[in-house]
Amino acid sequence: MLSRLAGPLRRVVRPLGRAKLVSHRLVGRLVELGGNQVTIEGLHFSVDNPLITRRQKGLLDVGLHETGEIALACRYIVADLPVVELGGGIGVVSCIINRRLSRPTDHVVVDANADLIPTLEANRRLNGAGFRIRNVALAYGSVETALAIDSFVTSRVGGVGRRALVATATLASLLEETAFERINLVVDIEGAEVDLVEREGPLLARRARILIVETHPQFAGEEAIARMLTALRILGFAELARVRDVFAFEHRTLG
Repeated sequence: MLSRLAGPLRRVVRPLGRAKLVSHRLVGRLVELGGNQVTIEGLHFSVDNPLITRRQKGLLDVGLHETGEIALACRYIVADLPVVELGGGIGVVSCIINRRLSRPTDHVVVDANADLIPTLEANRRLNGAGFRIRNVALAYGSVETALAIDSFVTSRVGGVGRRALVATATLASLLEETAFERINLVVDIEGAEVDLVEREGPLLARRARILIVETHPQFAGEEAIARMLTALRILGFAELARVRDVFAFEHRTLG
């Protein structure tokens, strides 16, 4: 009975959840009763993964997941350039970006958390997306690293939580694999964005026309994020827009 009512109830409570007038856990429970799928930007996503909490399902359903990243990607991604996406999660941003590309197969989605890869693959199928998936972590100095897994939205090198070994990659190695030249680069890697800019800043300046990066001062620290943003500007990146902790940049000489 409840499962049959889940759809109509979701339509009623979704705007209330977006306005934070009802519990997101309640919305998430209705998502579960309705088959563990949500619709975002007209695309369909499975959330049937034990790492996704009931509250997180509710946030996804009411449209409060990665809102800044989605808004900036929709506005600034250059459709005829390839995309390298670091930190794809379950593929919400990935599928939204992929739909906008002139060549959907010129898109690589990287995520370090192996437990999310089946859901990422399922969401790629659900939406007919053309991106490739790499289960690696952005890290330097070794072929493997320890990944701390807190939830579906938080897994990071050097963090605290359940640990798993994962293979590593760098931006340089990913570009060598793909043979992409100029790219859109989308980065959401829980503090490792600082390492990316410190270690591979000159490569970013040569190859990334558009850079959309979510910053994580809660993990990297406010001072490290400030240094990173200064370094990007010195490298020639001009800020296009900002939505809370998500920034969109364009490299001045590649525009």
